[in-house]
Amino acid sequence: MLDKRYQVFISTSGSEMQPERIVLAQTLVGMGFFSWGLEQRTPLSTAFARRQIDDCDYVVILLGSAYGEQSVSGVGYMHLEYIYAVTKQKPIIVFMHEEPSARDGALHDDKPELREKFQEFRKLLQNEVDQVFTYRSMRDLEMAVRFNLPQMLERSPVLGWVRPQNIQVLQDEIDHLKSKLEQLETEAGKREVDPFLSLPKVSMHEPFSFEYRMHAYQDGNFKELKIQKKLTWAQLLSILGTTFVHPTPEEFFSKRMNEYLNETGIQDARIEMPRAHAVARAQINIRALHSIKMQMRQNEWIIQSGRDDRQRMLWQITSKAQKLMESNLLDENRVFQFKTMY
Repeated sequence: MLDKRYQVFISTSGSEMQPERIVLAQTLVGMGFFSWGLEQRTPLSTAFARRQIDDCDYVVILLGSAYGEQSVSGVGYMHLEYIYAVTKQKPIIVFMHEEPSARDGALHDDKPELREKFQEFRKLLQNEVDQVFTYRSMRDLEMAVRFNLPQMLERSPVLGWVRPQNIQVLQDEIDHLKSKLEQLETEAGKREVDPFLSLPKVSMHEPFSFEYRMHAYQDGNFKELKIQKKLTWAQLLSILGTTFVHPTPEEFFSKRMNEYLNETGIQDARIEMPRAHAVARAQINIRALHSIKMQMRQNEWIIQSGRDDRQRMLWQITSKAQKLMESNLLDENRVFQFKTMY
């Protein structure tokens, strides 16, 4: 296999995040990534940071409890780096401290207006970035990075970097794949077995159990809840189907499921917090999300549909799923008397 590496730009608020930056950088190096980023910023360093973002493969925002140093415009350097990464359509992943108020006072901004900007920026990241993960300790941060960065590579594949001496290895691999393709094309009716297609098909009324997390608000406070939930496959197809009528990036599986859980989670929250008045930050378990996607594929409800100009995998519902959605089989009030062929 080709020895490929990925360049990661790390953006933090400043020197108070040095311990976390060290843990993050060491973890990335151990996983085979290269890390970039500027800890001390000045107006002159902004152009350099932008060049680094231009050349990187992924951007990591590491947020603690401070907004950090501001540019002459009043916008923080970390905030500017985030905005620039968005405009360049760079894949972004955020690791933020779960409870900033619990951190040492010296790690917070001194001025009230900066503390307000921090809260606004934190909320902005939670609302705009699909991949946001929290941590409490350095060990939490390391584990979050180790678990979620490989998932990021699957969701947002990029070209990466290859050693020049490996170009011949690349050419050999291309030749091998061409030969394999020719062989497969000549074997009429034979296809390479997809391990996921060994999954048994499920019926429409069959329930699927999964876990998700969310923030529930009650009496002016919030609590993170871990919820066990069941939905039928008919409900799951109804929730996700309309999102994938046209070829759509894979990341919208999690976006749509999390939107649904935010919209309906108040009922789940009130089981534990009877006076809960709002919920936010719902996030489905990533393994459960993967199982949903693979099961929908096995049931022939969804198929891969190429890649977009950012090399993101695209998915689209099949004509079979479309017919199910147009029928009354997905009606929540429908009573299933027996298993269907679906």
